[in-house]
Amino acid sequence: MASYSLLYFNGRGRAEIIRLLFTLKGQDFEDKRVTHETWPAEKPKTPFGQMPVLTIDGKVYTESLAIAKFLAKEFGFYGSTNQEEYEIDQITGMCNDLFTEMVREFFEQDKERKANMTQNLKEKTKPRFVGNLEKILSAKGKGYCIGETLSLGDLVLYDTLDGRVADDIIDKYPNVKAVMNNVRSNDRIKAYLAARVPTPM
Repeated sequence: MASYSLLYFNGRGRAEIIRLLFTLKGQDFEDKRVTHETWPAEKPKTPFGQMPVLTIDGKVYTESLAIAKFLAKEFGFYGSTNQEEYEIDQITGMCNDLFTEMVREFFEQDKERKANMTQNLKEKTKPRFVGNLEKILSAKGKGYCIGETLSLGDLVLYDTLDGRVADDIIDKYPNVKAVMNNVRSNDRIKAYLAARVPTPM
């Protein structure tokens, strides 16, 4: 049985999708969390001075999306055909683009610039991205990115939007909302979310 250890800050950030994959699979893993105070001591030990870092039986893996795709394939959450992999990657790519915009706004220090970014995200960027996700999902109409079971695409969509995009936006898009509901209603995910401590990002 493989041994898994994940290193990241005490927040969702770029590592939460990895945690959700472990949770959905029912796979035990060490969820090693560092603080901003302890990170300087850990940083030199990582391959590129950044996180998340996943260690599997002593072998080190880096880059959040690469790790997520690797685990999704290992656990059977990455489709069964090249077409299904593409459809998952399409959703994942769109969500990553939106997440990058949200991270940029989150860390902006200039108050005036941050206020403008926040308004633009709320009024334009988030509705546009969620609307585009709806266009893709509406062709399926089953509440899943592919087939009728949860995949990496569903988890990424959920994690990107949950708590970061207002309900009044999501409520306008029934297929996006259906994916969100299917993820959060999974028994393992539901238990994990109930125990998760809220963090800023």
